[in-house]
Amino acid sequence: MDVNPKVKDARSEKILFITHCCLNQNAKVRGIAKYPGAITPLVEFLLKEGIGMYQMTCPENTYVGNMRWGSVKDQYNNPMFRRHCRKIAEEVVDQVENYIQCGNKVLGFIMMDGSPVCGLNRTPRPKGEELMWGGMAWYVPESENVHENGVYCGILKETLDSRGFSELPFVAAPEFEELGSVEDTLSQIRKLLA
Repeated sequence: MDVNPKVKDARSEKILFITHCCLNQNAKVRGIAKYPGAITPLVEFLLKEGIGMYQMTCPENTYVGNMRWGSVKDQYNNPMFRRHCRKIAEEVVDQVENYIQCGNKVLGFIMMDGSPVCGLNRTPRPKGEELMWGGMAWYVPESENVHENGVYCGILKETLDSRGFSELPFVAAPEFEELGSVEDTLSQIRKLLA
């Protein structure tokens, strides 16, 4: 791409689309934020590598707000919330398309394993088919993280696929230590850069 010779442009033209709470832990359900602001090792690594960070909107926060309870996928997997996620996904994929049109390399997406909405490999579901999540806050049945996408992650992948961007890779940051480590995430990102 021709650039005005009088203008020095230092951009790397590399970008990752990142789940909102990776860059803003204040958006998480209260009691589970592991960092005061952003996931520091992740952000420091991306800054050092010169990778742009596109912060995707948090579907949970923009639908229910910041004082929400922890939930499972089943509570969000309804027509109204899926419509909300589709709107966000369409806007994100518009940005993906535009960055690519302008010569940038979209490296992929960082999602949040353990989220009912942004989980990539693991998302919480009720522990047992007979359990229903819902009702009063003093009754919270057990949940477990199962191997499937969260609601938004699945819709984002569908939207990318329908627009011809299915080859873009996804990696996951862990919400909880039993789901992995930030070092695992950085290792996955290093592979994207190789």
